Amino acid sequence: MYDQCGRGRYGHLNCYYNGSAQQLNDEETVKMLRELCPEFHDDKPFTCCTKSQVEKLVKDLKLPRRLGFGNCPSCVRNFQKNFCQLTCSPYQSRFLRVTKTIMNDDGEAMVEELEYLMSFKYAQELFTSCENVEGIFPGKSLLKEMFCGKWEKDCSPQRWLDFMGSTPENSGFAPFQINYVLHNETEVQIDGHLFFPMNEKTTKCSEPSELQEEICQCKDCPDACTL
Repeated sequence: MYDQCGRGRYGHLNCYYNGSAQQLNDEETVKMLRELCPEFHDDKPFTCCTKSQVEKLVKDLKLPRRLGFGNCPSCVRNFQKNFCQLTCSPYQSRFLRVTKTIMNDDGEAMVEELEYLMSFKYAQELFTSCENVEGIFPGKSLLKEMFCGKWEKDCSPQRWLDFMGSTPENSGFAPFQINYVLHNETEVQIDGHLFFPMNEKTTKCSEPSELQEEICQCKDCPDACTL
């Protein structure tokens, strides 16, 4: 995917794109991206996102932080990395598989549905780092109360990701359908193409993240209570 080509039923849709990653040259956009996604540390990084996509990413990720995930630096870092990779990774074609497109009025293909191949290890560690973070209700898990749909207390890594990737048609909030497919294998063959499930480094909730030196509080991370 690269850039946005118009609106679908539930919001802006990205353009279907099968070319090379492009250099992000605007200094202010690079600064915004680096603050949210420090893995893009080059002065002019090659990415699969544009200024408008970075601005939307920054806007979309404000709410989860404000609701509570921002109280646990490692949780929010792991959480944001999921979307940083989805939106901007120059290696999207290694772990994203577009499964449905629609055309805009100019005859350009827009992505309406895709598969996001992710390592089970990353998904589990992301879930573990966030599952005890409190939200607006003291003593209640933000993840289970507000970010896992109907599953609530029975939430799991797969169910959490399924909810985050669902459009309003499937009781979620995503502008296009993202089907997270978890794998234990580091390489996966699909229809003759080799994919490499996303397996970025995660940070435990009892450890400082790249965004902040502080660790999560005891109430948000049981492992931090013994430090």
